[in-house]
Amino acid sequence: MLPFTRFHAATLLDLHTWSTLSRNEVRPFLARFGIHPLGRKYPMVRVYEHLLGLSPSDTFEDNMLGGGLVRATNVAEWFGVSRDVLLDQLRASNNGYPPLYAFGPKRNLMLRAQVEQLLSSPRNTWKNLAPIHGHALPASCLARHLKVPQSRIDAMLADKDALPARIICQGRVRFIVSDVAHRLRISGAVDPAAMSEEARTDTRDGDAPDAATTSTGGTPRGLFADTTARAAAHSQTQRSCTGSGPDARRGECLHGVSAEAKLSGT
Repeated sequence: MLPFTRFHAATLLDLHTWSTLSRNEVRPFLARFGIHPLGRKYPMVRVYEHLLGLSPSDTFEDNMLGGGLVRATNVAEWFGVSRDVLLDQLRASNNGYPPLYAFGPKRNLMLRAQVEQLLSSPRNTWKNLAPIHGHALPASCLARHLKVPQSRIDAMLADKDALPARIICQGRVRFIVSDVAHRLRISGAVDPAAMSEEARTDTRDGDAPDAATTSTGGTPRGLFADTTARAAAHSQTQRSCTGSGPDARRGECLHGVSAEAKLSGT
Protein backbone atom coordinates (compact mmCIF):
# COMPACT_ATOMS: atom_id res chain seq x y z
CA MET A 1 0.00 0.00 0.00
CA LEU A 2 1.25 3.47 -0.88
CA PRO A 3 3.40 5.22 0.09
CA PHE A 4 6.23 2.77 -0.38
CA THR A 5 9.48 3.14 1.55
CA ARG A 6 12.71 3.68 -0.35
CA PHE A 7 13.85 0.09 0.17
CA HIS A 8 10.48 -1.49 -0.55
CA ALA A 9 10.93 -4.56 -2.75
CA ALA A 10 8.31 -3.73 -5.36
CA THR A 11 6.52 -6.29 -7.47
CA LEU A 12 5.24 -5.53 -10.97
CA LEU A 13 1.82 -5.02 -9.42
CA ASP A 14 3.28 -2.53 -6.92
CA LEU A 15 4.95 -0.62 -9.73
CA HIS A 16 1.74 -0.63 -11.74
CA THR A 17 0.03 1.07 -8.79
CA TRP A 18 2.89 3.50 -8.19
CA SER A 19 3.45 4.54 -11.82
CA THR A 20 -0.07 4.25 -13.35
CA LEU A 21 1.44 2.13 -16.15
CA SER A 22 -0.17 -1.17 -17.01
CA ARG A 23 1.37 -4.21 -15.36
CA ASN A 24 2.58 -5.57 -18.71
CA GLU A 25 4.29 -2.29 -19.55
CA VAL A 26 6.35 -1.96 -16.39
CA ARG A 27 9.25 -4.35 -17.07
CA PRO A 28 10.11 -3.18 -20.63
CA PHE A 29 9.51 0.44 -19.62
CA LEU A 30 12.04 0.28 -16.77
CA ALA A 31 14.53 -1.58 -18.98
CA ARG A 32 14.65 1.51 -21.21
CA PHE A 33 16.31 3.33 -18.32
CA GLY A 34 18.69 0.52 -17.42
CA ILE A 35 16.63 -0.52 -14.40
CA HIS A 36 16.60 -4.27 -13.72
CA PRO A 37 15.02 -6.25 -10.88
CA LEU A 38 16.94 -7.61 -7.94
CA GLY A 39 15.79 -11.19 -8.17
CA ARG A 40 12.15 -10.77 -9.15
CA LYS A 41 11.51 -7.44 -7.44
CA TYR A 42 12.63 -3.84 -7.79
CA PRO A 43 14.03 -1.84 -4.84
CA MET A 44 12.09 1.41 -5.01
CA VAL A 45 15.21 3.51 -4.40
CA ARG A 46 16.56 2.11 -7.68
CA VAL A 47 13.42 3.27 -9.49
CA TYR A 48 13.49 6.71 -7.85
CA GLU A 49 17.10 7.37 -8.78
CA HIS A 50 17.27 6.01 -12.30
CA LEU A 51 13.78 6.87 -13.52
CA LEU A 52 13.05 10.20 -11.82
CA GLY A 53 16.62 11.20 -10.95
CA LEU A 54 15.69 11.73 -7.30
CA SER A 55 16.87 10.24 -4.03
CA PRO A 56 15.05 10.89 -0.72
CA SER A 57 17.14 12.46 2.03
CA ASP A 58 14.64 12.04 4.88
CA THR A 59 11.36 10.38 5.79
CA PHE A 60 9.27 13.23 4.40
CA GLU A 61 10.90 13.00 0.98
CA ASP A 62 10.71 9.21 1.20
CA ASN A 63 6.93 9.47 1.62
CA MET A 64 6.70 12.00 -1.21
CA LEU A 65 8.40 9.70 -3.68
CA GLY A 66 6.65 6.62 -2.34
CA GLY A 67 3.24 8.19 -2.96
CA GLY A 68 3.61 7.59 -6.67
CA LEU A 69 2.90 9.43 -9.89
CA VAL A 70 -0.28 10.90 -11.35
CA ARG A 71 -1.27 11.43 -14.97
CA ALA A 72 -1.40 14.97 -16.31
CA THR A 73 -5.04 14.48 -17.35
CA ASN A 74 -5.99 13.95 -13.72
CA VAL A 75 -3.93 16.95 -12.64
CA ALA A 76 -5.74 19.12 -15.19
CA GLU A 77 -9.09 18.07 -13.71
CA TRP A 78 -7.88 18.90 -10.19
CA PHE A 79 -6.73 22.33 -11.37
CA GLY A 80 -10.04 22.97 -13.13
CA VAL A 81 -8.51 23.42 -16.58
CA SER A 82 -8.39 21.42 -19.77
CA ARG A 83 -5.51 19.10 -20.57
CA ASP A 84 -4.27 21.36 -23.36
CA VAL A 85 -4.32 24.43 -21.12
CA LEU A 86 -2.29 22.64 -18.44
CA LEU A 87 0.30 21.43 -20.94
CA ASP A 88 0.61 24.94 -22.36
CA GLN A 89 1.17 26.28 -18.85
CA LEU A 90 3.79 23.63 -18.13
CA ARG A 91 5.65 24.65 -21.30
CA ALA A 92 5.62 28.32 -20.32
CA SER A 93 8.92 29.81 -19.17
CA ASN A 94 9.45 30.07 -15.42
CA ASN A 95 6.06 28.66 -14.50
CA GLY A 96 5.61 27.62 -10.87
CA TYR A 97 4.24 24.12 -11.39
CA PRO A 98 6.02 20.92 -10.28
CA PRO A 99 8.12 19.05 -12.85
CA LEU A 100 6.47 17.04 -15.60
CA TYR A 101 7.94 13.64 -16.49
CA ALA A 102 7.29 13.14 -20.20
CA PHE A 103 7.96 9.50 -20.96
CA GLY A 104 6.30 9.51 -24.35
CA PRO A 105 3.03 10.34 -26.10
CA LYS A 106 0.10 9.98 -23.70
CA ARG A 107 2.51 9.22 -20.86
CA ASN A 108 2.96 12.56 -19.11
CA LEU A 109 3.22 12.19 -15.35
CA MET A 110 3.82 14.30 -12.26
CA LEU A 111 4.78 13.45 -8.70
CA ARG A 112 1.47 13.13 -6.87
CA ALA A 113 2.80 14.52 -3.58
CA GLN A 114 4.02 17.75 -5.19
CA VAL A 115 0.69 18.29 -6.93
CA GLU A 116 -1.21 17.70 -3.69
CA GLN A 117 1.10 20.13 -1.85
CA LEU A 118 0.44 22.80 -4.45
CA LEU A 119 -3.33 22.26 -4.22
CA SER A 120 -3.40 22.45 -0.43
CA SER A 121 -1.07 25.45 -0.07
CA PRO A 122 -2.70 28.91 0.12
CA ARG A 123 0.39 30.32 -1.60
CA ASN A 124 0.62 27.56 -4.22
CA THR A 125 3.94 26.28 -2.87
CA TRP A 126 5.34 22.78 -3.13
CA LYS A 127 8.55 21.10 -1.99
CA ASN A 128 11.26 20.84 -4.59
CA LEU A 129 13.55 17.79 -4.58
CA ALA A 130 17.19 18.15 -5.60
CA PRO A 131 17.90 16.22 -8.83
CA ILE A 132 20.78 13.80 -9.13
CA HIS A 133 23.61 15.33 -11.15
CA GLY A 134 23.96 13.94 -14.66
CA HIS A 135 20.65 12.06 -14.70
CA ALA A 136 19.06 14.47 -17.20
CA LEU A 137 20.72 17.09 -19.42
CA PRO A 138 19.75 19.83 -21.88
CA ALA A 139 19.87 18.83 -25.55
CA SER A 140 23.01 20.92 -26.05
CA CYS A 141 24.96 18.80 -23.56
CA LEU A 142 23.95 15.29 -24.66
CA ALA A 143 26.45 14.77 -27.49
CA ARG A 144 29.41 15.94 -25.42
CA HIS A 145 28.34 13.92 -22.36
CA LEU A 146 27.79 10.70 -24.33
CA LYS A 147 30.76 11.29 -26.66
CA VAL A 148 28.75 10.91 -29.85
CA PRO A 149 28.54 13.17 -32.93
CA GLN A 150 26.07 16.01 -32.55
CA SER A 151 24.40 14.82 -35.77
CA ARG A 152 23.26 11.66 -33.94
CA ILE A 153 21.52 13.71 -31.27
CA ASP A 154 20.03 16.10 -33.83
CA ALA A 155 18.60 13.20 -35.81
CA MET A 156 17.10 11.67 -32.68
CA LEU A 157 15.43 14.92 -31.65
CA ALA A 158 14.12 15.59 -35.17
CA ASP A 159 11.23 13.16 -34.66
CA LYS A 160 8.88 15.31 -32.58
CA ASP A 161 6.48 12.42 -32.02
CA ALA A 162 9.07 10.06 -30.53
CA LEU A 163 11.37 12.16 -28.37
CA PRO A 164 13.43 10.50 -25.63
CA ALA A 165 12.09 10.68 -22.07
CA ARG A 166 12.48 14.13 -20.59
CA ILE A 167 11.80 16.20 -17.49
CA ILE A 168 10.16 19.60 -17.95
CA CYS A 169 10.54 22.01 -15.05
CA GLN A 170 9.64 25.71 -15.14
CA GLY A 171 9.26 25.47 -18.91
CA ARG A 172 12.74 24.05 -19.41
CA VAL A 173 13.50 20.58 -20.72
CA ARG A 174 16.20 18.08 -19.81
CA PHE A 175 16.43 14.72 -21.55
CA ILE A 176 16.99 11.63 -19.41
CA VAL A 177 20.48 10.44 -20.33
CA SER A 178 19.85 6.71 -19.89
CA ASP A 179 16.93 6.76 -22.34
CA VAL A 180 18.97 8.68 -24.89
CA ALA A 181 21.81 6.17 -24.49
CA HIS A 182 19.34 3.29 -24.87
CA ARG A 183 18.07 4.71 -28.15
CA LEU A 184 21.59 5.19 -29.45
CA ARG A 185 22.44 1.59 -28.60
CA ILE A 186 19.41 0.02 -30.27
CA SER A 187 19.98 2.18 -33.36
CA GLY A 188 23.55 0.89 -33.60
CA ALA A 189 24.87 4.45 -33.56
CA VAL A 190 27.58 3.77 -31.00
CA ASP A 191 29.38 0.95 -29.26
CA PRO A 192 27.69 0.46 -25.84
CA ALA A 193 30.92 -0.34 -23.97
CA ALA A 194 32.76 2.63 -25.43
CA MET A 195 29.90 5.01 -24.74
CA SER A 196 29.60 3.81 -21.14
CA GLU A 197 33.32 4.20 -20.50
CA GLU A 198 33.52 7.62 -22.13
CA ALA A 199 30.47 8.87 -20.25
CA ARG A 200 32.05 7.84 -16.93
CA THR A 201 35.26 9.73 -17.68
CA ASP A 202 33.59 12.86 -19.01
CA THR A 203 34.69 15.82 -16.86
CA ARG A 204 33.04 18.59 -18.83
CA ASP A 205 33.25 22.11 -17.45
CA GLY A 206 35.38 20.91 -14.55
CA ASP A 207 32.64 18.72 -13.06
CA ALA A 208 33.64 15.58 -11.19
CA PRO A 209 33.23 12.28 -13.09
CA ASP A 210 29.97 10.41 -12.73
CA ALA A 211 29.72 7.37 -10.47
CA ALA A 212 31.57 4.26 -11.65
CA THR A 213 29.87 1.72 -9.41
CA THR A 214 27.25 -0.54 -11.00
CA SER A 215 24.38 -2.73 -9.92
CA THR A 216 23.87 -6.36 -10.83
CA GLY A 217 22.02 -5.22 -13.92
CA GLY A 218 25.04 -3.21 -15.10
CA THR A 219 23.39 0.20 -14.56
CA PRO A 220 24.98 3.17 -12.78
CA ARG A 221 24.07 3.44 -9.13
CA GLY A 222 22.99 6.72 -7.60
CA LEU A 223 25.46 8.89 -5.74
CA PHE A 224 23.99 8.36 -2.29
CA ALA A 225 26.49 10.45 -0.37
CA ASP A 226 26.57 13.36 -2.82
CA THR A 227 22.83 13.26 -3.39
CA THR A 228 22.07 13.26 0.33
CA ALA A 229 24.34 16.24 0.87
CA ARG A 230 22.72 18.19 -1.97
CA ALA A 231 19.23 17.26 -0.88
CA ALA A 232 19.96 18.31 2.70
CA ALA A 233 21.19 21.67 1.48
CA HIS A 234 17.99 22.25 -0.46
CA SER A 235 15.53 20.27 1.65
CA GLN A 236 13.59 23.39 2.56
CA THR A 237 13.49 24.81 -0.95
CA GLN A 238 9.96 25.45 -2.17
CA ARG A 239 8.55 26.80 -5.36
CA SER A 240 5.44 28.79 -5.90
CA CYS A 241 2.90 28.64 -8.69
CA THR A 242 2.24 32.35 -8.24
CA GLY A 243 5.81 33.48 -7.80
CA SER A 244 5.29 34.27 -4.13
CA GLY A 245 7.67 31.56 -2.96
CA PRO A 246 11.45 31.94 -2.85
CA ASP A 247 13.40 31.64 -6.05
CA ALA A 248 14.58 28.04 -6.27
CA ARG A 249 17.72 27.23 -8.24
CA ARG A 250 16.73 28.77 -11.55
CA GLY A 251 20.24 28.74 -13.06
CA GLU A 252 20.73 25.05 -13.78
CA CYS A 253 21.69 25.49 -17.44
CA LEU A 254 18.35 24.06 -18.54
CA HIS A 255 16.97 24.54 -22.02
CA GLY A 256 13.72 26.29 -22.72
CA VAL A 257 11.08 24.05 -24.22
CA SER A 258 11.00 24.56 -27.96
CA ALA A 259 8.73 23.08 -30.58
CA GLU A 260 10.84 19.91 -30.51
CA ALA A 261 9.67 19.18 -27.00
CA LYS A 262 5.98 19.63 -27.70
CA LEU A 263 3.85 17.43 -25.50
CA SER A 264 1.19 15.27 -27.09
CA GLY A 265 -1.58 13.54 -25.18
CA THR A 266 -1.28 12.59 -21.51
